[in-house]
Amino acid sequence: MLQTSNYKPHWIREDFVDFVLAKVNPMWTLRRTMARIESIEPIADGMIKLTLRTNNKFNQYQPGQFVMVTVRIDGVQHQRAYSLVSHPGDSTIVLGIKKQGRVSNYLANDARAGDVLEITPAMGEFTLKKHDHPVLLISAGSGITPMIPLARQALERSKLPVTLIYYSRDPAFRAELEALAAKHSHFNLHIIVDSADKPAFFDEDTLDQLCVDAKYRETYVCAAPGLMKATRQIWQKRGWSAQLTQESFLPVTVSDDAQAVPVNFRRSMQEFEGRGNLLASAEAAGLKPSFGCRMGICNTCVCTKVSGAVKNQLTGEINDQNNVQIKLCVSEAVSPVEIDL
Repeated sequence: MLQTSNYKPHWIREDFVDFVLAKVNPMWTLRRTMARIESIEPIADGMIKLTLRTNNKFNQYQPGQFVMVTVRIDGVQHQRAYSLVSHPGDSTIVLGIKKQGRVSNYLANDARAGDVLEITPAMGEFTLKKHDHPVLLISAGSGITPMIPLARQALERSKLPVTLIYYSRDPAFRAELEALAAKHSHFNLHIIVDSADKPAFFDEDTLDQLCVDAKYRETYVCAAPGLMKATRQIWQKRGWSAQLTQESFLPVTVSDDAQAVPVNFRRSMQEFEGRGNLLASAEAAGLKPSFGCRMGICNTCVCTKVSGAVKNQLTGEINDQNNVQIKLCVSEAVSPVEIDL
């Protein structure tokens, strides 16, 4: 006689269920967020406009946030972060993608309408903070992508002034921005077109000319390192740093003058020399810490620094406190460092 009193059913693994569901419809999953490519349109500044329709696992998001997009290239999965150009409430989501890097080039050159991609829920803290302050937005190149939904939100929530300063040699999403300027009288749009022969620079004179009341503005910057550094220096000099929020979507590289510093991963009992960011240094030593964007925005590589000093490669800030969280992908050891990994 079959004994059933001690029988315990085994739950079917979620990835197996997703595998079976995908055979019927690749958009069907238990919990994963999938998105079908609706269209891929070439636009200015060497970018494409990628329009996606998501399954019902994609939740609401805030203007300024981003998603991680996963693609499979030669059997290996790769991820990259992209800002959402669309606005919450739109029926589709839109990404502006610069043709650079493995994932971006794949999406620009090899992906096709109808392909299904996996994306993450929206994440990020590059969002509008205060409702009772005018807003200044500063961007360059592909840094314009999070600025479009931020500008829309700021313009629609109040009649307080909104100014956008946008540097580009071939401005992307120009029509959308000019339509916003035509619709909202309190939107001051400054598109500065530069060239290799005549580059345009952001300095204090430019700021004072284009936004005379910048000291009263909540300011958001998304651009290449040079413009990010220039705004940090000006805001620090004028005592406005508390009003400045920045985000960069450029992978951090190793500088030529980076020094080798001893690093100890305590729990792994692994020691190695760190040169440049700690994530790349650990990988070069054969270790495999968790990571996502490699740009300091997704928090996947956050861990505890037990002791030692590190420099944030995006901001230049030195952190020498013990038992604090750092992001491996943007942290460079400047003294012997112990990490709780």
